[in-house]
Amino acid sequence: MKKLLNFFGVIALVAGFATSCKEEENKDDENDHQKKLVKVVDNIFTYEFNYDNDGRCVSLYSYINEKEELYYKGIHKYDGNTIRIESYYTKNAKDPNITTVTLNSKGYLESREFLSGKFKYEYDDQGHLIAEYHHNTDGSVDTIKYEWENGNLVKKYDDMYVFFYKYTNSNYSSPIENKSRFHFFDPYSSFDGFYDFLLGEPSKNILVSLYETVVSNGSGGSVEWDDLDAEEELQYQWVLDKDGYPVKMQYEDGSVQRRELYWE
Repeated sequence: MKKLLNFFGVIALVAGFATSCKEEENKDDENDHQKKLVKVVDNIFTYEFNYDNDGRCVSLYSYINEKEELYYKGIHKYDGNTIRIESYYTKNAKDPNITTVTLNSKGYLESREFLSGKFKYEYDDQGHLIAEYHHNTDGSVDTIKYEWENGNLVKKYDDMYVFFYKYTNSNYSSPIENKSRFHFFDPYSSFDGFYDFLLGEPSKNILVSLYETVVSNGSGGSVEWDDLDAEEELQYQWVLDKDGYPVKMQYEDGSVQRRELYWE
């Protein structure tokens, strides 16, 4: 689990609606009325996003709900297709951890480099993320693959774990349009990071069912949904606002997990 969630356990719900200036220039008409996510509240944390006049996220703060105490602060500084992220993980931290993010010509995340290694990202012709490569300091490379069908992510896997994604189930007979353009890769995602804003084109519909399973010997690519026990799938319940943006999400994984999302 640790390898697969090493990156996406940081942030994996939102993307596309606040990327680089270049991407916004290419999609002016589409984003004229595109709301931005400004706040998320889950069972433990509150996350606040701040934007500049170009619609770029310039800072992110997270707080522990019970203590109302600052847990994380991220400052994002832009220079062309490069973003310098200064991360502070304690309230009194003076020296930040530095991450250097590079974007490609479409404004998608191309690489992310920090002390423990470098991540590189690959996209298909439609702008969907199809692979990420974790180049570790010991010279090894961990790979995560993504498979898409009809504009939706349907499978994510590495050599140990597989996630399957569904957009209809017994509660949602018709797919829900993903008007907010967020990404959602696994149920362990939180918001104390930034780069998922830049991970290419999101699924066209909102995820409503997910299944995770453990594999061995790198066999994740050969495992199919029909091979699994559907009773084990994780189901999500959504509340949308009048514009079709998700404002509440809930699922159960032994306990009830809730998120509230605020858009402007």
